[in-house]
Formats: sequence, structure tokens, C-alpha cells
Amino acid sequence: MKPKLLFLAKFFGISLALFVFGRQLLHMYASLLVQWMATGYPIYRPPPNLEEFLYGSSMTIIAFVALILSTPNMLTSKKAMFLFAGTVAFFLTDLVFVKYVIFPYRRVPLNEDSPVYEMYFCIKWLLPFLLWIIASYPIWGDLLHSPQEAKSKA
Repeated sequence: MKPKLLFLAKFFGISLALFVFGRQLLHMYASLLVQWMATGYPIYRPPPNLEEFLYGSSMTIIAFVALILSTPNMLTSKKAMFLFAGTVAFFLTDLVFVKYVIFPYRRVPLNEDSPVYEMYFCIKWLLPFLLWIIASYPIWGDLLHSPQEAKSKA
């Protein structure tokens, strides 16, 4: 199978598997986020509908994990390192925006048309692709060119 098709097939399969179990993963992610937001605040109550708010965010994490796991010719240790670093980046982004920007002292979130939301969603939708580009940059030559093209250039 050609590397491009194999990459797309693996990406689709991993995305589908993660999407099937997405609710359980989202619940664990939101619980961990609430625990971190409550650090230093013994009577902290999580914002209402936090899991619904983070649902779109979970789709970007699924895309990131699927992109990293389906990238060919990447060492397993490098994949694990980038998965950990990417998950931390997503977690810190959510933590900062949810705790300090979107739900700082109110129980009602800001208007969804505000520039803060626009910035948050732009970061959340660009982050998986930027992290994947950083992780897979050295491998792109193999992914984008067929073996015949590589031999003819040599």
C-alpha cells in the first residue's frame, strides 16, 4: 500500500476508535481539569456545563493523537514524547482559558461572539496541526514523495 494511503487509513481508523470512546476520555479529561482548577481553592465549584464546553476541544485532541499515531517512520519513543507534550499543551490551554479567562468569577460564560472565544477556538483548532507539523517535519519527505520519485531524484 502506498505510504499516503496507509497514513490516511491509519488516521481514519485511529480517529474512529478514539471518537467511539470519546465521551469516556472527555469525562476523564474534564475531571482532571476540574481537579487542577480547584488547586488552592478548597471550596471551588466547576463551571456549569464544562464537559459540553470542552466537547469541541476533545475533537482537536483526538485529531492530534490520531495524526501522531498514524505518522509513519517515527520512533515510538518520539511519538510518546510528542503525545505527552501535546496533551500537556492542550491541558494548559484549556486550564488557562477556562479558569482565568472564560469563567474567572462568574457562573455564566462570556458571550460566544467575543474575541476571547474566537482566540480560544483558533488556538484549539490550530494546535493539533501545528504540533503535528513540528513532530513530523523530518518525515514529510517520505510521506509526500513515492519511493520511485525518491529514486529518480537520486
